[in-house]
Amino acid sequence: MKFAKLTALAGVAAALCAAPALADTPTFEFRVERASLTSEAETRDAYRRLGAEAARYCHALDLQDTNATARCRIDVVENVVQAVGHDALSLVHREAMRETMIADAR
Repeated sequence: MKFAKLTALAGVAAALCAAPALADTPTFEFRVERASLTSEAETRDAYRRLGAEAARYCHALDLQDTNATARCRIDVVENVVQAVGHDALSLVHREAMRETMIADAR
């Protein structure tokens, strides 16, 4: 089975969130089997897993506040989705961001 191994350095997010020096910041790795992105349900499941793993990673960075942790998670997910470059995953991400924006506007 071929896996796409994606490493997203949360460097920008970490730097903006006053995390330790970039050299000390651990990398975020997310593995997804490209063949598992063939159906909508599997793509959504991979996206949920990505979000959960990004949240754990950012929480482990012990950032200064919940806003910094949330921004880190958003940046990590965005970086991974862009790195994957998969249309269905990008669509799920856009939908999730739109839903978040609508919820925040309420």
